[in-house]
Amino acid sequence: MLLCSYSPPVSFRSNLRHRVGLFLMLIGLSLLISGCFGGLGQTVSYPPPAPKGPTGGVAVKALLISDSGDGHTIGRVIATLTRGSQRIEHNLVVDLDRMVASGNLSKVLIGTWNLRVDVYSKRDELLYTGSTSVLIEEGKTISIELQLGAAPGTLIMVLDISDFDSYELIKGKIIIGTGEQPELVKEFTRGEDSLLTVTIDELDPRSHDLRVELYKNTFHSYNRIYQGPWEVIAIQPGKILEMSWHPAWGCIEVIGVIDAPPPSPSDVSATLQDDSIFIAWTAVRPVEDDLEAYLVYAQLHAFTGFQLIDTVPKSATSYSYRPDTSSYPAGVSIPIQIAVSSLDAGGNESSRSSPVIVPWPSAGS
Repeated sequence: MLLCSYSPPVSFRSNLRHRVGLFLMLIGLSLLISGCFGGLGQTVSYPPPAPKGPTGGVAVKALLISDSGDGHTIGRVIATLTRGSQRIEHNLVVDLDRMVASGNLSKVLIGTWNLRVDVYSKRDELLYTGSTSVLIEEGKTISIELQLGAAPGTLIMVLDISDFDSYELIKGKIIIGTGEQPELVKEFTRGEDSLLTVTIDELDPRSHDLRVELYKNTFHSYNRIYQGPWEVIAIQPGKILEMSWHPAWGCIEVIGVIDAPPPSPSDVSATLQDDSIFIAWTAVRPVEDDLEAYLVYAQLHAFTGFQLIDTVPKSATSYSYRPDTSSYPAGVSIPIQIAVSSLDAGGNESSRSSPVIVPWPSAGS
């Protein structure tokens, strides 16, 4: 937690009648700053140019955490005011006994500024940071409370996409977050070099899910040529994570199994027997030994084609068939063609056998 308070600039009129009062007020202000803000004399790292216009002052008091939890001890605390190209950086005085960092930024032009406070370890690692918007007004005092959080980290990825050199233009995305709306999408374009470096700043210090997608020419889904698997990265507070990336390639083993259709039945015969046609054939033996059944076909007329009569179990090698010729005139001999095919367990049907013709006398209607 960082608590920031702002003391108003003290403006004094040059008047001989108030010199004694001015001297006493300066002593009081000095004691106030010394007691609450660590004293005068803090160093401004980047002093601003002489301001032209009304100014104000900002007194900053940061309450520090006694134990960072990871063995780091606080080294320095910096308060920075920025507005456009203007930047005022101030090293706060750290009092580790009271766990307070304090300092005074004076002669700040009025207007809206961004205030940021950064806490570094003795190894100069950024530990905590916080920022807020500050409105500086002449002759007014504003109090603000700023909460510090763990410092964000940086990801630097060196991508090797040499496997895609055959494409003239390669675009890519680094996607962070597996939700419907990613937390962050960083786009990049390959230059002349197959190795390119992409930097992502201000990442929250925690675990992130990340993957890379590559496209040719444009970021349309039909131009996507690679979509990598999700990877997990861990961002530490204030640290830089450098990682090398290259496409993940896999190997697919394809095993093709040929399921050949069974052979056609041979030696098919059809003979008149009493009031039916007796059909017989020689049993077939498929290579896979997966015979399932026989299919018996008959054609009574050239314009009707062969029709499936029945499916016969694989154990049978004969079938009795009585055709329905009630629609034919009586006393007409009908040449009926008979054919048989075999069926295996995979649903493969053989070619039909050569048809045999048997004359069938029509009983008529």
